[in-house]
Amino acid sequence: MNWQDWKKRLGLEEPARPTHFRVPVVALELEPGFVAAAHLDAAERRVERVGVRELEVGALTPSLQKPNVTNEAALRRSITEVTGLVGNGSERRGVLIPDVSVRVALLEFETLPENHREAEALVRWRLREFLPYSPEEARVSYQVLGKQPGQVEILALAVRGSVLAEYEAVIEGINGGPVLVLPASVALLPLLPEDSAGQLLVNRCPGSLTTIVVARNRVRYWRTRALEDGEGGCGGEIAREAARVLATCQDHLNLSVQDVWFCARPPETAEMKDALAKALGRELRPLPATQVATAMAAEEREVSQYFGLPFAGLVANLDE
Repeated sequence: MNWQDWKKRLGLEEPARPTHFRVPVVALELEPGFVAAAHLDAAERRVERVGVRELEVGALTPSLQKPNVTNEAALRRSITEVTGLVGNGSERRGVLIPDVSVRVALLEFETLPENHREAEALVRWRLREFLPYSPEEARVSYQVLGKQPGQVEILALAVRGSVLAEYEAVIEGINGGPVLVLPASVALLPLLPEDSAGQLLVNRCPGSLTTIVVARNRVRYWRTRALEDGEGGCGGEIAREAARVLATCQDHLNLSVQDVWFCARPPETAEMKDALAKALGRELRPLPATQVATAMAAEEREVSQYFGLPFAGLVANLDE
């Protein structure tokens, strides 16, 4: 997927001003049940090292409006351990946070002000119907997906300021804090092939499921929902949710989805994936991650295969 435009303004860490995409040397992904880390080589456009550590049950409980970090000490321990595996580096870090903690919305406007602050204020006002808290409390980022006379389409991201502050706090004092903050699924999108007529990304993380439809490099649908513990174990609820998305695309967007990309971290069983493919009537395709270095040891390559995809997506976003 072509992400040239996203490099102009991407991330939730610096409010109220446009930013250029900056690839961190060390990137973290924080999810219920695990913390993953990677060391990125911008010069070689690759992921050099990947590590993962389990996270104590209940230490992280993603939510749009409630406290997310419920055991800061446990989360800090896991972060310290996993960054020790990949190297701490001397640069600021990127942080990928759970999709459930971020509200993503597709919005349309007749026009959008050229001034970024004025445009952000308009986007924030429109987000009020999607947020369970006051929009003034939100940290907002957005990107224009398409523009034509009388119509501007954007993808907007919003996270409650108090929630984002929790994630920033767990790495406060470590190399100056985060240089980039994103929901995990956003980091996966650059791995999608360009110019496909219709493709569905299904991203399964502990406690959540995100489904995204992209057509011709344009996001057409985005939905994240929380899953209760064990709810997605047999794949039944995942299959029903994905089937609903396919039906919505066909009936309301007049869009036929040909390719289904599946990402699950930790990995799902082969039986579960077979059941999902059968329910959807389509082959499940693994996301390509050519940026992951082949020079890794066998054990680390396996970790990269299962946990390194969002980091490979960050590398794919590098400037030419």
